[in-house]
Amino acid sequence: MHIFKSFAVVLTTSVGCLAFAAPSAGLAQTTDVAFGQNVASVTYGPYVRFELGGARHDLSDAYWLPPGEDDPRINFGPIPNDDWRGLGGAAIGYDWQNGFRADVSLFSTGTIGLTAPCIGVVEDPSPCSEHADITDASIESSGLMGNVFYAPLEARGSNAVLQPFVVAGLGFARNEMGPWTRTKNEDNETEGPTVRTFEGATSTDLAWSVGLGASLQLTRPGKWPVILEAAYRYYDYGSVSGGVDPIGDTRSSARQGFTLDHTDQVISLAIRVPLQRF
Repeated sequence: MHIFKSFAVVLTTSVGCLAFAAPSAGLAQTTDVAFGQNVASVTYGPYVRFELGGARHDLSDAYWLPPGEDDPRINFGPIPNDDWRGLGGAAIGYDWQNGFRADVSLFSTGTIGLTAPCIGVVEDPSPCSEHADITDASIESSGLMGNVFYAPLEARGSNAVLQPFVVAGLGFARNEMGPWTRTKNEDNETEGPTVRTFEGATSTDLAWSVGLGASLQLTRPGKWPVILEAAYRYYDYGSVSGGVDPIGDTRSSARQGFTLDHTDQVISLAIRVPLQRF
């Protein structure tokens, strides 16, 4: 429900902000004209797009498998150190100016630092106090994604400077976890050091995204188009895992490093510029 509320809020905010921005961009059109016909320049053909935004993350399904063959799976409740991080991207694509355009983008997120207290032990009656917490970890993602945009008003023949759109993307994410640390809880009486740090690791997973937004042509009709986009997108980067080998420690390796699922809700601004002029 929270995601659907975010969609509605961002769509309303995007359209309102872009409509308000039209006069400051030197456009003489009113809001009615902005949604009208034959106002925008021709944008048909290849384009480049540059994006920058803020990402609110959600971390879930976190766990690790301790070294012992009989040790149970330990589940964690990850807590990010900050609520937001940055996301940036660059894309090259093609606009058919019939409601559809598509591009291929490279994206990269900022780094999240986090901790993760134990919240449960799988198929074992022992309490979390007899196990360990994750007391330090960090993750970040980058990747390649193909995106398809659909502007319903343009598809119906509108050539307005203000165009709402929906977007979906599919690609791959390179997920990286830095060195991570597990610390014994107070009732953990197993042998070995209280604090152990394990190596980081990098993996690739399927990534996808859906979203909506609005675009506004900033330049006057007949000039080389420069288009501002405001969007909300939900990104799922798949899972990210740390390494299994301890650092500076010859004791047994973990069977499965600290692992979690990783998504973002991103609010962004982008500039899109056609590469040819009609």
